[in-house]
Amino acid sequence: MRTPRLLTATLLACFHVAALADDKTFTVGVEDYPNFLPYSAYQDNIYSGLGKDILDAFAKQHGYTFKYEVYPLKRRDRLFTQGKLDFAFPDNPNWVADLKKNLKISYAPMLEFTDGVLVRPENKGKGLARLKILGVPLGFTPYPYQQLMSTGSMRLEETLQYDSLYQKLVADRVDGAYMNTRIARYYWSQIKKYEQAPVVYDPDLPHASGFWCFSSSKHPAIIEKFKQFLLNNKGKIDELKSSYQFKSSDDNN
Repeated sequence: MRTPRLLTATLLACFHVAALADDKTFTVGVEDYPNFLPYSAYQDNIYSGLGKDILDAFAKQHGYTFKYEVYPLKRRDRLFTQGKLDFAFPDNPNWVADLKKNLKISYAPMLEFTDGVLVRPENKGKGLARLKILGVPLGFTPYPYQQLMSTGSMRLEETLQYDSLYQKLVADRVDGAYMNTRIARYYWSQIKKYEQAPVVYDPDLPHASGFWCFSSSKHPAIIEKFKQFLLNNKGKIDELKSSYQFKSSDDNN
């Protein structure tokens, strides 16, 4: 039988190991959109995609464990800004700025994006005046169109799923759909296998470009490590991007 002193030492050692494990385990708040590929997907309770593959490669290199917690976008943002999540992906300094105004958040630019308006092919190039109803995925904010919405010149129509938003646009129930152009291209070319998609990106309409970032207000040092990881592992990152047909320069034009 172990003496009390030995038992205490054993318990303390176990607690120490558990504490070390916890120091390397982190929560990453992500979004629950089913068809967000190449960036991400959440189907059948499984989170996947290019973003997760890059984050997992980083975690493996540094001995971290990332636990992906999947939420609707607005809830994810709220939990993250309340400090209930260690990291967020995707994030951007311009998104939900009001929620973040009292926080110091570190960002690592990770994957390029262009958010713009898709239209039916016959409406490409017809200008801004014809956009009266703009469809968006639920939780999205079409920042380039906020002034038009505030004056009542444009009405916003939110749709829960990307698939339903595409259908509304194809059926001409919305004048345009504001969304990530790479996601739209992947959907039609890789998921639906269309040689010619029934909707097109109109680059002449207001759009926004930047990066989907990995962010944290709690672990700025790990964000800095991640930035270095991206620089030091460019070949590996390019291989992962290629596997998802992800191009850093947007060629939707």
